[in-house]
Amino acid sequence: MPIYGHSVLVNQNAETIDLYGPRFVREPLSVIDFSNSTGISIDCLAKGNPSPVIEWIRPDGAVVGNVQGLRYVLSNGTIYFPPFRAEEYRQDVHASIYACAASNPFGRIISREVTLRA
Repeated sequence: MPIYGHSVLVNQNAETIDLYGPRFVREPLSVIDFSNSTGISIDCLAKGNPSPVIEWIRPDGAVVGNVQGLRYVLSNGTIYFPPFRAEEYRQDVHASIYACAASNPFGRIISREVTLRA
């Protein structure tokens, strides 16, 4: 039975388990500038029960994936942009808008938009 975003399940041993939708523990900043010589990691951390799955998305909701050598979405909720040569710059990767989404069976939340500028 949902109670203010929580759902309590009582199992056969009369134990209670608190199940709830995701909540951000660490949400990315709204504007992030970085240098191509340093790269950057942007963290997104959410808690929930069960543990939420973290995805990075575009403003249109499309899920962001890896771009070999330029962008990596890690399993811990971090999106990593390694250092790159000037000729490898891609506006759709390095000067774009991203958001972090956290979801589990009890809900989905989306972070503020992150404007990334290399």
